Amino acid sequence: MKRLLIALSTIIGVTGTASAADMAVKARPIYTPVPYSWTGCFVGVAGGGGWGRSRHISGDPGTVGFNITNNYDISGGIIGVEYGCNWQTGRWVLGTESDFSWTNFRGGANNLAPLFNAAAISNTREHWLSTSRVRAGFLATDQLLLYVTGGLAAARVEAFVDATAVGGGTASESRNRWGWTAGAGAEYAFGNGWSVKADYLYVRLENKDYFNPPPLGFAIRGNVPVEEHIGRIGVNYKFTNCLFLFNCGAVVAKY
Repeated sequence: MKRLLIALSTIIGVTGTASAADMAVKARPIYTPVPYSWTGCFVGVAGGGGWGRSRHISGDPGTVGFNITNNYDISGGIIGVEYGCNWQTGRWVLGTESDFSWTNFRGGANNLAPLFNAAAISNTREHWLSTSRVRAGFLATDQLLLYVTGGLAAARVEAFVDATAVGGGTASESRNRWGWTAGAGAEYAFGNGWSVKADYLYVRLENKDYFNPPPLGFAIRGNVPVEEHIGRIGVNYKFTNCLFLFNCGAVVAKY
């Protein structure tokens, strides 16, 4: 009887092993990464520095159009906030971006003799800069955007003249200026809505007169030209996938 039970157990064990070997193994699910989506709106901060050129041009009767100074360098720092929205279609990303920045760009030079007193110094100072631009970019990878940009620029620019060396005192006037800007940049998305960027902007402001009418002893400035080259780095946060209230949803940050 004992030998019969051992034989039956052996047969059952062999049969069970063979049946298990014949069973199909269930395939594991394949994980497909979700590419980062650039569609949505963002806010951020950006800062850096810049350099450029300026000069003072006379608007006085008899010397209209003559340079009061030669071209001189202006330079300084820039920091501010930015915001905008993007729309991704395939490998292309189109969008808008605006910014407002505090700046301390400045520079100056002595006036040119003999028409103007060479002991006086004419200066250009910029206090803030704002741009509103369109962007068009191509995705080198799902997370790396290369783009070009261009649009409108506005700035608060001060003309300052120091004639204290010749007993003339100082004169200053600030004006809001309009102009245009163009540039290029790159932005890299980390995920969870965060990205970093680096860009370059060229800014040129339109003509504007100063000291008209002039303080006693100072010349009218028919124009104080300003052109700038700006380099910035920034951090942005995409807070929504909504684009102009369409295609709303949670931020897609998986990849």
